[in-house]
Amino acid sequence: MRGCLGAGNHLFQWLCVVLLWLGRIACAATEQGDSGMIEKQYDERAKTGDRLRDAGNAAEARMAFYLHRAFRDDPDFLVLNDLRLVDPEQPEHNGSPGVAQIDHLVVHRWGMFIIESKSVSDSVTVRGDASSGDEWTHLYQGRHTGIPSPIRQAEFQGRFLRSFLQRHRQDLLGKMPLALRPLARLLVKTDQRGFMNLPMQIIVAISDKGKIDRKNGWEPPSEPFRTYVCKADQVDAKIREEYEKHRAASGLLSRPDGGYGIWWMEAEECKEVAKFLKEQHSDEGRRGASAQKPAATRATAPPSPKRASVGKDGVCRECKSVKLTAHWGKGYYWKCQDCGANTTMPTVCSSCGAKGDRGKGVRIRKDGERYERVCEGCGCEELVWSG
Repeated sequence: MRGCLGAGNHLFQWLCVVLLWLGRIACAATEQGDSGMIEKQYDERAKTGDRLRDAGNAAEARMAFYLHRAFRDDPDFLVLNDLRLVDPEQPEHNGSPGVAQIDHLVVHRWGMFIIESKSVSDSVTVRGDASSGDEWTHLYQGRHTGIPSPIRQAEFQGRFLRSFLQRHRQDLLGKMPLALRPLARLLVKTDQRGFMNLPMQIIVAISDKGKIDRKNGWEPPSEPFRTYVCKADQVDAKIREEYEKHRAASGLLSRPDGGYGIWWMEAEECKEVAKFLKEQHSDEGRRGASAQKPAATRATAPPSPKRASVGKDGVCRECKSVKLTAHWGKGYYWKCQDCGANTTMPTVCSSCGAKGDRGKGVRIRKDGERYERVCEGCGCEELVWSG
């Protein structure tokens, strides 16, 4: 099944839908009135002198402008521009941490849109290949050049993002509705909702002045959800069109349309996911310098050797050692260098005593090699670990 639990049984799929709808009735009053926002703005970059790089940056900036204009006041969408995620749990072929660079991500309650910006001043030609794939050719100043498929690039980003979020599902999503939990535990061994079936739709945005040449009537994929290749100024309309399909299919009296409307988040969970992704963004290795950030003034003194700094409550739960290293994956935790045990980083505010629950109220925030505990109630920020 493509939906809430991934089961292949049609009867179970319909049962999931009915119970999910019933579980949402009580929450309907809280799903209105939240303010939409641009969760992560686009950072303008200085000119580099590289024609292709500068053109690509300009295309991303233009797309960010269109998204800001369309969704800055819309309560249904959260936008993250220029998002770069690094994940050691999804390593590259050479063993280095895996990286996904997403030009633009739009988060909504029934899924996400990955928008891949492409700078095209003349035209781009797309044709099908012999295996239901797509081949792309860019025409510039009379010269044809093959380019990687942006659809395939975005598909990789979607798989990376699902896996990345799935490991943090307990911090970001709640459990299945109470009536569905016994059945969920029986069939899939857990009643925890997850991200592996999150609808991840792709839109390839071509520069306003570019021409799209679809050879032999080529059409982008439509399964399991619709993919679009369009001009940048048409993207917001495509997003709204698909969003309405999800919303309509999720209604209590509606019949599900394929996978539309089956997977879902509460409005508050949607905001938590967007906030989490913003916090996980890594600036390292970005293409070109930011025009908004002045050159850093570097100290002339030689750097001192790096030493890990552990917060006052950093103690191994097994042997009480303070020789710890910080890790993240299924939550945030320390690994003891003496006995090897894992210890969850506590989410209890030392200032007001508030306790965190699935990443809400008091949460761990990772910023590079720093791990901080942040209390949303009193605003206290505490160092948990620093490499």
